[in-house]
Amino acid sequence: MSLLTAPENEKQYVWPLTINNGISSTFQEFRSNHFHAGIDLRTFRQTGFPVLAVAAGVIERISMSDRGYGRCLHLRHMDGRYSVYGHLEKFREDIEAQVAQVQQKRGKKYFGPWALPVPLPVRRGEVIAFSGESGSGFPHLHLEIRDQLGRAINPLSLIGNLPHDEHEPLLKGILLRSRGPSMINDDCGEFYFKLRKNGTLYTLEEPLTVTGPFDLSLHALDLSDVGHVVAPYSLQAFLDGQPVFQVDFDYLTRDDNNQLGMLYDMAYSTSGAYFINLSYQSGFDLEKTRVRLAERLGQLSPGPHEIKIIVKDRQQNQALALIPLHMVTGKDSSRLQKKYPVLKTDSGIMQRTEFSTYVNQDDVVIKIKDLSVPATLLKLKIIQGDREQAVAAHEYAAGLYYCFKPLNHDPRLLLRFELSDGQQRVEERQQILQAVLLIKNFAQVVRFHDFTAEFGSTSVLEPKVLLFERVELKTEFPLLAGPIKLAPDHFAFLDAVFFKFKIPAGETRPEQLGIFKYRIESKKWSYIATHPDHDPGYMKCRVLTAGIFALLRDIDPPAIFFRNPESRHLQRLKRLVVHVSDRGKGIDEQTVAVFLNGQIVDAEYDPDWNHILIKDLQHLQRGKNRLLVRAHDRGGNKSEKAYTFSLK
Repeated sequence: MSLLTAPENEKQYVWPLTINNGISSTFQEFRSNHFHAGIDLRTFRQTGFPVLAVAAGVIERISMSDRGYGRCLHLRHMDGRYSVYGHLEKFREDIEAQVAQVQQKRGKKYFGPWALPVPLPVRRGEVIAFSGESGSGFPHLHLEIRDQLGRAINPLSLIGNLPHDEHEPLLKGILLRSRGPSMINDDCGEFYFKLRKNGTLYTLEEPLTVTGPFDLSLHALDLSDVGHVVAPYSLQAFLDGQPVFQVDFDYLTRDDNNQLGMLYDMAYSTSGAYFINLSYQSGFDLEKTRVRLAERLGQLSPGPHEIKIIVKDRQQNQALALIPLHMVTGKDSSRLQKKYPVLKTDSGIMQRTEFSTYVNQDDVVIKIKDLSVPATLLKLKIIQGDREQAVAAHEYAAGLYYCFKPLNHDPRLLLRFELSDGQQRVEERQQILQAVLLIKNFAQVVRFHDFTAEFGSTSVLEPKVLLFERVELKTEFPLLAGPIKLAPDHFAFLDAVFFKFKIPAGETRPEQLGIFKYRIESKKWSYIATHPDHDPGYMKCRVLTAGIFALLRDIDPPAIFFRNPESRHLQRLKRLVVHVSDRGKGIDEQTVAVFLNGQIVDAEYDPDWNHILIKDLQHLQRGKNRLLVRAHDRGGNKSEKAYTFSLK
C-alpha cells in the first residue's frame, strides 16, 4: 500500500515501514498497569518487512530479550532525540554479525541490552532491521521516540508522511457516578447512558436531571487510517462554555504511569475500550485546566445547563457531544410524589428488605429498594469504634437511601436501622459493613477473616473508601481462602498495596498455591504473581486495583497437543508446532524441553500463541520419527507427551 506524502518542509521524521497496514495502538493508550509509550504498526500478521530509520542518526545499542520488546534497536538522532524499534525479527546484517559474537561469548541467546562498540551512522529511510513478533505480542512494530530528558513523545506528532486518516473519533456513551447524596434521574449510584449521533453531534436521547455533583467518564475511541480501534489524541470538556477538562497525548514520562487510574476508569477500560475520566484530581498533572468538575457541578444554580465534549485524533478529525442537564433541588424532584400504605406493627418489613451498597470516593451509600415508608420513619445509626452518628434518610424513585462518610479508621461499621410508625418503634435491624478509609500519608493494615490488606502511606492522594465482603463464587481450582470482594475497583492505587491470604494448616505443596483475581467480563479466574510473605503462613501479591480475590490451588498439569505436520515430506518441512497451554499459574518456560528421536533440540515457547516453535529439524529422518515434549507449570505440575509421525 502506498503512503501519502506530506510537503517536504513539514516534518523531518518518516514512516518506519515500507508498508502500511494501519496503526493498532496509539500513544498513551490504556494498558493494565501503564500507558503505552509509543505506537504499534500492523504488519499483515506477518514478519520480515524492512524497518526504516525515521530520521538520520547513529545506532547506539540493541537489546535481546525473550519478553517485553524482544529484539530492540535504539537510534540516536541529530536533534538529540532517539527512536526505539521493538519486536524485531532480526537486525541488519552487520549488527546480526555482532549479535552472534555476543551470544557466543556470553553463552546466551537473550543477553539483554548491549551497546555497540562503534555506533553505526544511518540515513533517514535507510533499512536498519526487519519487523517481527519477538518478545510480547503478535507480529507488529513498536515505535517510540524519546527526547533528551527521556520523555516519550507522540510519534504521530513528528512523522511527516503519515497515512491519510479520514476517520473521526466515535463517542459511545457516558458513565456517571453520583457524589454524596446527589441523584441522577431520581436515583443514586453508577449509570451508563448511550450517546446517539444526530447529524454532526452526539447527544443523549433525553436530558439528564440531577440534584447535585457527579463524576463523569466518557466512553470514546478513535479509528486509525485503516479503521482499527485506537485511543483518541485529545479531549476537552466545557461546562456552560467554561473549560473544565483538557488532555493532549503529547508527552509521557515513566512517573506519569502513576496517573493511569486518574485518566482512565480502571473498572471498564481495556486496550480496546477507553473510559476517560473528565475531571482533575490531586496528582493529575496530565490534565491542564485543574478544574474539579464535581465541585463545579455542585455550584450550579437550578435550571438547564450543558456539558460540551470535543474529542480529536492526531490528524484533527473530531467528534462533538452536547449533553444537556437540568439541575433541580430535592423539593422539585418527582420522586417525592409518593403515596404510602398504612404501616402495620407486625408487618416484618425490615426483615424482608434487601440492602445494597454503593461507594464513590469517600462516600458510602446504603440503598433500600421497594420500601414504601416515608424517610422520616426510618432512622439509621452508625457505630464505628467508640464513635457513632445518626444519618438521615433520603427518598428516591425506588425507595430510600442513606449517604455518609466513615468516622474513623475502625474497619467495622455497625448499621442499626430503626423503623417507627411516627410515635413508637415498630422494628429494628442490624447490619455490619467492613470498610477501610484510605487517606494520604496514613499506612494501615486491615484484616478480614483469612485475608489481609496492606496499604502504603501514599496509596491514595485523596480520601477513598473500600468495602470488604466475602462472596460466593465458583472457582476453577480448589478454594483455600476467600473469595474476598473489595469495591469499588474503578481507581488505581498509587503506591505498593499488597493483598495476603493465610495458608491453611497442614499445607504441603506451597508451590501450587496462588492468588487469583476474578475477571467479571470473562467469568474466569486469572493468576497474579504470588510470593510467600515475610509473615510466615501467608501468600501475598501486589495489586493495582480492588476486585475479587481468592487463594487457589493449581492442580492441573499443562496441556500438550501436537498435530502431525501438514507436509509429510522431509525436505519440505520447515518447522514443527506443539501447542502447550495452562489454565492456572502459567507455563514455567525454563522447564520446556523438546526431543526429536532422542536428541534435545532448540525450541522456544511463545506464551502469546501458547505454542512451541521447533525450527531445529536436524535430527529428523525418513520413516518414523519420535517427538517427546516436557513442560511444567509454575505450580510444579508436570506434563510429558510422546508422539510418533512418519516422513517420506
